[in-house]
Amino acid sequence: MTTLYLTEPGTVVQCRNQTLVIQRQGNRQTLRLTELTLVVVLPGVQLTAQTLAQLMDQGIETLFLTQTGQFRGRLQGQFPTNPAIRLAQYRTVETPFGLALAQRLVAGKIANQRALLQRRNRATRGMVTALSEAIDAIAAYRSTLEQTETPLSRDELMGIEGICARAYFQGLRHYFDSQWQFQGRNRRPPLDPVNALLSWGYGVLLARMFAACVQAGLDPYLGFFHATEPYRPNLVLDLMEEFRPLVVDQAVIAILQEGVLSPEDFEPSPDGEGIWVGPVGKKLFLAALEKQLRQTTEYPPQGRRLSVSQIMLEQARSVARCLVDRQLTYEPMQLR
Repeated sequence: MTTLYLTEPGTVVQCRNQTLVIQRQGNRQTLRLTELTLVVVLPGVQLTAQTLAQLMDQGIETLFLTQTGQFRGRLQGQFPTNPAIRLAQYRTVETPFGLALAQRLVAGKIANQRALLQRRNRATRGMVTALSEAIDAIAAYRSTLEQTETPLSRDELMGIEGICARAYFQGLRHYFDSQWQFQGRNRRPPLDPVNALLSWGYGVLLARMFAACVQAGLDPYLGFFHATEPYRPNLVLDLMEEFRPLVVDQAVIAILQEGVLSPEDFEPSPDGEGIWVGPVGKKLFLAALEKQLRQTTEYPPQGRRLSVSQIMLEQARSVARCLVDRQLTYEPMQLR
């Protein structure tokens, strides 16, 4: 099955005989609706009324992102639903069980951040002091999360996640050449090419996890770690945490280390304050992200190899079972 990314301004999408016809500047591409599972739309793309109707009727998840990859909204059509799952989800928010689940999600994220830094530490033979210190700091907070007998409060979780994120991105600097000017995480707007790729990649990851949450019967907007912030897909943000290092960060590292992109593939944002990924850079980076999502790896709960995109769906289903059964059986997917 296919994810369709519509990224280029001026693109017009029509629907004829159960087939999408995608046109831009004289170029024409077709794709049957039966092949689609997800459509991701950026600004400047026109979907005809017939196209919108068919996407809704077919229950094809369609999400809209901003130019920098931020979530804008979704097209609401038919989608799988299971009242028992949603009721269990609503009953769990703001409970100790919900906080215990949030704690596992955060622990999974920082475990994967540490594992990615450990790879670089091994490659440098432990000679970069700042990298070793970041790894040790994250390890200490991970132990706190895994050894507490009662769930931490949301504020405590937010504090630990924030401290580990700062340590992680300071350590991540040692993956990139100085030409990329990466000094740590920044956004809205991103100020350097690495942050531009990270922001855009997280937007794509959000779209993929949003589709997985809907398919698993969950309410994408009601989370446990990100909780109940209005107009934000809080549960999607929860569940994508452990996959940020697994998918996006690894894709950014790979595409820059392989020399696929150059500084010319980025452009100033319209206000001149930030950096955006250019049109060609987006296409190349999408290919790198899709490569990460298609990679197969061992999925311990089922004892078989699955693609990362399949694992994202299985993890969403695992959360649903955890909520319905009221058993804290959820285990984060960890980088190996």
